[in-house]
Amino acid sequence: MLALHKERAELKAIIAVNERKLKRVAYVNPAQESVLCNLLSQLHVLDIDSTQKREMTGLCLRLIETQATAKRLNMELSETETIFILGLEKKHPNLNNRELRICLLIKIGYDNEEIAMRAGVTKRGIESIRYKIHKKLSLGKNDAIKKYLETPFLG
Repeated sequence: MLALHKERAELKAIIAVNERKLKRVAYVNPAQESVLCNLLSQLHVLDIDSTQKREMTGLCLRLIETQATAKRLNMELSETETIFILGLEKKHPNLNNRELRICLLIKIGYDNEEIAMRAGVTKRGIESIRYKIHKKLSLGKNDAIKKYLETPFLG
């Protein structure tokens, strides 16, 4: 009976990992960026209320920025995640795209094994990258990366 409960818990964990993977499929639609740029150019010639035009233009620009950041990191991003990445990048310009992507995955709650699978490296490789990130973020020996990444000033 105990073995059955253990196996069930392991299967639930596997299902949870796979559900997260499905929700975050690394897919960026290149056509979407051109559609957004086209929409943005058409907004400028529309005869509509200036407040509405400004709001719609701002939304298009944010979506274009999200698409560009997602393409650069090779993963699908929400607007909130894009804001986080841009804030992290501004505060720590020494982080490369791979490290930014891994920081986002850490913030979201992925463990080293899940991050390794997403990044296409070994678990030991992720540990090494995390060590480098820890140094680049200038964190103390006992400071956790995840806790730091959850601070509000990063977005």
